[in-house]
Amino acid sequence: MTPDVTLPIEGGFVRPLREADAHPGYVNGLNDPVVNRFLDAVKATPQTLESVRAFVAADASSPSSVLWGVFAAGREPHVGTVRLHGIEHRHGTAHIGVCLFDRGVWGQGLGGRAIAAVTRWAINSLGLRWVEAGAYEGNTASRRAFESAGYHWVFDIPGKYLFEGQPTTVKVYAARP
Repeated sequence: MTPDVTLPIEGGFVRPLREADAHPGYVNGLNDPVVNRFLDAVKATPQTLESVRAFVAADASSPSSVLWGVFAAGREPHVGTVRLHGIEHRHGTAHIGVCLFDRGVWGQGLGGRAIAAVTRWAINSLGLRWVEAGAYEGNTASRRAFESAGYHWVFDIPGKYLFEGQPTTVKVYAARP
């Protein structure tokens, strides 16, 4: 799904990504062990420009996901992504995740503002009633970003997932209208 919309946020904007938006900084960020520390699938194999383009294209053609680029004012190209996926119209639910792969924008609140904008769009435009995010307990930056976007903690999943080879707790957050 690739809606034709740009959502303004303080300090930039978000819009759905196109294959042409894949760039070396995106690839390098995904391969950076500091950036991808809390990401799962992206670490399975080294990312390339071709693999990133294929991921963007797959999301663009999927009826159940939208991959948004996070664009910071005064910076080109995009510096991160927000992925709304697992969109289930029947139940009015979806999952959301964020990755700021340009470390130069970390700590500025950009991720939380991008999450909030995409969440509002999902609730208002798609009619969703529940948008869910999971974050490893140790990923305090991601947890703060979701909380700043209006998400509330709903439950923990202790020990199901492995982080750096050890069972860990995933904290689940949700946003509702």
